[in-house]
Amino acid sequence: MFKKNICLIAILALFSGCVQKNVQNETYDLSNHWFNVENLNNNKVILNKNFTEQFNDGDKTSSYIDYKVYKKSKINLNQIERYSFFEDINKENYKSMISKEHADLKYDISINEVKKSLAIDEKQKSIYKRNIKINDKVIEENDKDGKSLVCSFSNYYENMNTKDKINEFFKAKYSTKDNKYKNVMEIVCKDNAVDGEYYVYMAKNIGIILFMKKDIDDGSSEETYSILDTQTIME
Repeated sequence: MFKKNICLIAILALFSGCVQKNVQNETYDLSNHWFNVENLNNNKVILNKNFTEQFNDGDKTSSYIDYKVYKKSKINLNQIERYSFFEDINKENYKSMISKEHADLKYDISINEVKKSLAIDEKQKSIYKRNIKINDKVIEENDKDGKSLVCSFSNYYENMNTKDKINEFFKAKYSTKDNKYKNVMEIVCKDNAVDGEYYVYMAKNIGIILFMKKDIDDGSSEETYSILDTQTIME
């Protein structure tokens, strides 16, 4: 009887091991982490309110709120348009505000790629790999002026608190509130215009929830983080 129980436990352990998710071997869709695709595909408009703080040598030098509006293009169903605002925008005024402005960025989503372009010059494109595994390069760019950008998919979290990441990155210097998310993609980027790496976190069917950067500016340490404060789904 005892031997049978041992065998049963071994079998159960084997099967439970098989069903556990191995994030290292999974393939993830960049587009449905970068954007709230589920609602955009239902012709909803997404309004993200972001809070940003910047510090130089530990002293706060800037603190502001900005708004990003995402909507599907009426001309190209595979294209997402992004609008940026620094003044207050809400359910009541977003239509009139968008009508007065042009999108600043456009994202074309194809089977294998996400192409980001400036709305004022769509020839200036950045191409991101859409279906990625951990350690894959998401983008690698080099231009004539010697500028380079390399971003890699560095980690995936089934559960994540942005407060923990900010404390870890900045060694608990800055106080923020708890913001918990599920299914979060971590992208680490190296830009030769920035003295150090920066991190972008995207939550599935939400979008960018956290950006963190360390840099050196005129010999002083510059540290920046930006968090998603609220997301509003609009008709």
